[in-house]
Amino acid sequence: MKRAIPGAVLSGLFALLLFPSVAVAVLYIDINAPGGRRLPLAVANFVVVSADPALSSGIPKILETDLDLTALFDIVPRSAHIEKVSSANFAGTPLGFPAWKVIGAEAVVIGKVEGRGDQLNIDMRLYDATQGTLITGKRYTGSPRQVRSIAHKFANEIVYAFTGVRGIFGTEIAFTARQGRGKEVYVVGMDGQEMRKLTDNRSYNLFPRWSPDGNWLAYTSFRTGSPVIYLRSVATGVEKVIVRSGDAKAPGAFSPDGEWLYYSVSLDGNSDIQRVRVVGGGTEKVVGGWGLEVSPALSPDGRRLAFVSDRSGSPQVYVKTLGSKEEVRISQGLGYATSPSWAPVGNRIAFTARSGGRFAIYTVAPDGSDLRVTASAPDADCEDPSFSPDGRYLVYTFRKRDYSGLKIISVDGQRKRTLVSGLGDVGSPAWSPGR
Repeated sequence: MKRAIPGAVLSGLFALLLFPSVAVAVLYIDINAPGGRRLPLAVANFVVVSADPALSSGIPKILETDLDLTALFDIVPRSAHIEKVSSANFAGTPLGFPAWKVIGAEAVVIGKVEGRGDQLNIDMRLYDATQGTLITGKRYTGSPRQVRSIAHKFANEIVYAFTGVRGIFGTEIAFTARQGRGKEVYVVGMDGQEMRKLTDNRSYNLFPRWSPDGNWLAYTSFRTGSPVIYLRSVATGVEKVIVRSGDAKAPGAFSPDGEWLYYSVSLDGNSDIQRVRVVGGGTEKVVGGWGLEVSPALSPDGRRLAFVSDRSGSPQVYVKTLGSKEEVRISQGLGYATSPSWAPVGNRIAFTARSGGRFAIYTVAPDGSDLRVTASAPDADCEDPSFSPDGRYLVYTFRKRDYSGLKIISVDGQRKRTLVSGLGDVGSPAWSPGR
């Protein structure tokens, strides 16, 4: 698949390393340490020159919200700050690091925004307040409407500086929700902001799935009366048909190189898993046989396929090693199981299963060992998990009586928040890849 450039979102946006050498972060956060100490970090009001004064507090607010979502940082309130950052601090005058240490900050973020015509130059820097050293600095150029995207990019730099793991800010989640008599495909930022509707054809549009580059969505639509799988450019809205033949059909996952789309299709009353070449349209059967085979989810290395089959009498999750006959059932000891999703590093698979009369979210190793429950509720169903690009979170559907919404939960089950509410019959969330 050819990579498309999302012009409307990232047009004119670039990042330049400010300094040829910066300090290696002395402070380090182990993201795998449960209950680990949070790093106290302060985000100062930005210096604003020839631009909207509201950016002085607006950009720090975006950064603070992003970093707070990670549960890795304790944000020092700006009301406690005793030093005011000035333009001189971007022209050689050092920060007064003792003033930041005295309020408990071990790291500090400063920034300067300068307007030039219809563009903004945004300079952001992260310092180790204990050592008094620069950890990283970036300069971005973009339009005022790109401020949120720019702030997300630097929040990702902060997370990477302290953890060695790329942040997920700026990623999006595709999902479906009812509108009128049909369902449409929506996209929302992982921070719950900038929700928009991608389809608007007053039909049933289902099962959105991201391409590896994040530029395309595959989904099923009934707009012509029968189900058809389309491929849609997220940036431009341009679409093309990928799969037309067959009865019920649903996209499952792209291959890591984006060349193939794995999907389930019903032919003559029998549901199999096939794959179609995105450019060229050639199809191949991957998993077949008597009964139901649906919900294909490909491992990050493209070598294994998780899928759902009712060959044992009820829907269960299996893992197949492609190119061989090796298959293993990984949903042992559970009722109806479906909707597998691979962790980005391939070490876990999340899926939905019925337990105690309700659906819950489980994760398991690809060989079926180390089964863990991640999200459950005594009076609600938790369904349709999808991993974040860093593997630390899951987004899932939460259903309770006449209510449905999307929630995000950490894989250890300790932190949870609502992402989307207020829409009807929400479902099928899919987290975009990192950018």
